[in-house]
Amino acid sequence: MIDIDMNDLPPQFISPRSQLAKYAQPWWDAFDSGKQPDPAGLRDIPAYKATWDLYCEHVGRNTSNMGAAFFELKQAERNYYAAVRAQYPNQYRVPQTDYNGMVRDALDLYSDGKKRSASGIVAGYVPTDHARAVANRKGQRKRMKRAIDANKAHPAHTAITSRIGKQGTNSMAQDTVSMTLVRLMMEAGTQRTLNEHERRIADMEARMKELEAFKASTEKRHAIEDTGQTPEQRVIELRKQGLGYKAISAATGTSQSTVRNWVKAHGL
Repeated sequence: MIDIDMNDLPPQFISPRSQLAKYAQPWWDAFDSGKQPDPAGLRDIPAYKATWDLYCEHVGRNTSNMGAAFFELKQAERNYYAAVRAQYPNQYRVPQTDYNGMVRDALDLYSDGKKRSASGIVAGYVPTDHARAVANRKGQRKRMKRAIDANKAHPAHTAITSRIGKQGTNSMAQDTVSMTLVRLMMEAGTQRTLNEHERRIADMEARMKELEAFKASTEKRHAIEDTGQTPEQRVIELRKQGLGYKAISAATGTSQSTVRNWVKAHGL
């Protein structure tokens, strides 16, 4: 095996990397690993282009055709998007975060009960001149699904999903923003109404139990009075028979605290 001293090699075989500025050495390493140069960097950063040219010269690579191809591709891309903008001058681009906010506002109906319209929600995120077009623009189902998924932590999302089951809130995503928001608000309002009904039913059941308990205790006291005794006399009689406060209270319809007071007053 022959040992080669790098210092003995002709200059064209020695890598110029060590002679580059520190900020340029990572560029060289990237090129050396096979990464293609950034067209914008070649165009706007002289040091970047100089590093690329030096690298290509070192490895015997032609830079002119490759650089031209990159710039032609980027220019074609810019021309395409410029043509699209010219064909659809009123096409307003809505960020996904705004779609997320629109869905959140629609779901808020579940919490605050305030009536709102789909057009009003959209107008809160989109310039007035574009609000109607954005609300009625077709092909928005995927964007609306992403917006609904982004609001999974919203109480309305959880409540609606638990009610409608496997279909999930995502099934409400429609082809337009306005239709999706209307569906979401309908479901949020329905769920809010159902919750209110459940609360009212629970309150009514609790009141019914209180009334039934009051009726039962009243009937017991009346039954005692019909025998010629007062409730207090009946309490003392039962206490002498060895019954506890709870049993006496149930038998006479008198609260345990009252039973306790009467028993203590008679020294029992």
